[in-house]
Amino acid sequence: MTLADVSTPADDHLEVAPGWRQGRGAYGGLVIGSLIRAIERAVADPRRRTRSVTAQLPGPTEVGRAELNVAILRAGSGMTTARAELVQAGEVRAHVVSIVATDRQVDAPAWMAMPRPDAPDWRTLAPAPWSPGYPEFAKHFEYRVVEGIPGTTSEPRALGWIKAREPGAVRDAGHIAAMADAWWPAALHRFSAMRPIATIAYTLDVIADPQTIDPELPLLYHAHVPVCGSGFFVELRTLWTEAGELVALNHQTFAVIK
Repeated sequence: MTLADVSTPADDHLEVAPGWRQGRGAYGGLVIGSLIRAIERAVADPRRRTRSVTAQLPGPTEVGRAELNVAILRAGSGMTTARAELVQAGEVRAHVVSIVATDRQVDAPAWMAMPRPDAPDWRTLAPAPWSPGYPEFAKHFEYRVVEGIPGTTSEPRALGWIKAREPGAVRDAGHIAAMADAWWPAALHRFSAMRPIATIAYTLDVIADPQTIDPELPLLYHAHVPVCGSGFFVELRTLWTEAGELVALNHQTFAVIK
């Protein structure tokens, strides 16, 4: 099954496929991507695309059926705010609020002051081999690492190229949300041993129009962890195209389980 297959819900539920877990539950990018798609389906306006996403993951989304509930909080002339939740065993396991909006026709300057990180051409780097010790979902992705290996006690930064091995044909914010969450947390580089870690909060700003991104090409991934303490850490991530276009900004809060 492609990444698009496993993260595209039916009208009122998601069938969580085996083989895509990180620990007990499906990896967060799959879950958040499915809720983004559920919201876009409910908005049903191709002129409006997902701009900003705020998500919480109170518990693991386990293999099997999960119910989806979507509510339109407000629909204005050019912007819709909507909420979606994923429910299993009577509990909310994931919750997303999205801003879905048209381009704004305003007389205002535009700029992009964040340069793309320097990285070798992805074609010059060999894909990292998957190991049974890694999360099972990781075998569905190709990682070409430039900087950052877990357990090396190096700086809590990561840089490399990433793509889904079988992305599917869908090019949307759900795909971008899934890609932003597919790399391992950079805090693991500083830890002396692998630790179970879970995303508990996730925000995403989708900068580029996903329709312009070729899912068959890798994206450049960059992350750093500015702070870690009391069993939590914050990671800031960016995704870029090969041509240097900023695709998305991602902020995640992680809990160290034990």
